[in-house]
Parts: sequence; C-alpha cells; structure tokens
Amino acid sequence: MFDEAMQDPEMAELINGYMAQMTVGIQLANARDEVGMSMDALSQQSGVAKSTIINIEHGEASPTIFTLTRLAAAMGKTFQTAFV
Repeated sequence: MFDEAMQDPEMAELINGYMAQMTVGIQLANARDEVGMSMDALSQQSGVAKSTIINIEHGEASPTIFTLTRLAAAMGKTFQTAFV
C-alpha cells in the first residue's frame, strides 16, 4: 500500500514532507534528552513557546530554520542540515 501511495506524486510529496517533520521532531527530542533539558527549560532558554516545542517533537509543526537555530543554541549545539 505504501509503495502504491508513493507512486502518486502528490501523495509522495505529502508523505515525504510528513516524514521530514517527524525526523526533525525526533532529532530535537533526542538532542534535548542528550543534554538533559526539559521542554520547560528549553522554552525558557530559547524563547520558543513550549507548545511549539511539543508540536515540533510530535511532528505536527514545520519549524523555520531560525527557530531550529534558536533551539540548538539554547542546548549548546549548532543546527545543521543536509541534502542527501
């Protein structure tokens, strides 16, 4: 069924976009856990609303590069991206 859906260009675009959002969310959650930071602490340090962090981590938001850069800096990290 997945392979069939991916044959439809519009559906493939939606699926790929959602998968990218989920990947960013997982990476943010992992980075936050790695530095031992709560969502509340990350929100306070970065100035990004806790609700936004929750939405990113749950794959329900498509954050800007600026937001991801602020979150990374608050964790003492840098934000990087790659086209593979």
